[in-house]
Amino acid sequence: MSLLTIVQNVCAELSLPVPTAVISSQDPTLIQLRILCQRAGADLARDHDWSILRVIRTFACTGALPEPNEPPADWERFPDNSAMWNTSRLWTLNGPVDGQTWMRNTVLNSNPVPQLWRIFGGRLDIYPNVAGENVMYEYISKNWIAVGGGSTYAATWSNDNDTGRIPERLLELSLIWRWKRAKGLDYSEELENYERAKESEVGSDRSATAVSLSNPNRGGVPDNWWPGIIQVN
Repeated sequence: MSLLTIVQNVCAELSLPVPTAVISSQDPTLIQLRILCQRAGADLARDHDWSILRVIRTFACTGALPEPNEPPADWERFPDNSAMWNTSRLWTLNGPVDGQTWMRNTVLNSNPVPQLWRIFGGRLDIYPNVAGENVMYEYISKNWIAVGGGSTYAATWSNDNDTGRIPERLLELSLIWRWKRAKGLDYSEELENYERAKESEVGSDRSATAVSLSNPNRGGVPDNWWPGIIQVN
């Protein structure tokens, strides 16, 4: 499926003329559908931490405050319960800290262990920042579109054969109710269908519940467990 097929399917369902091109078209209806499809995808990408948009980032610290190239250009946000690891020292950094905590430590020239981190001015700040140490973190990419269906990703439709990295059936359902709303038509049923489908897709995409790797959960027994019978006289 692609931008073109998404719009074609929606047009067929809405009894609109089915197009042969979208990006190059000057037809007002197709321009509107393309804009609505862009908005539908952007909203979906923000509504859930889609597993396909998760990226693990590892970089070597430069020692600068803040890091000049972190986070990368496609960074959208950190996922829920994310952590930032200093893999050189094998610890998680404390953060994100508030402004007062940051200033107190930097003004007093303290040496917090583990280090502190925050996002400031759109850049990653680490204190103290030691050049050469490796830091790893996970983030959500804003690039929810595969350009030409390949391995180059973007946040905006640019070709008819671009594909969505998030479930494209949700893009279709979202596009239908958005178009009806834009035309002043009743879209309550279409919106409900979309919300149910989104709930199902999000549920399927969620990570499994965390499983403990301690002995009892691996078929073993606790250290203080005794298989005998205790009798009290």
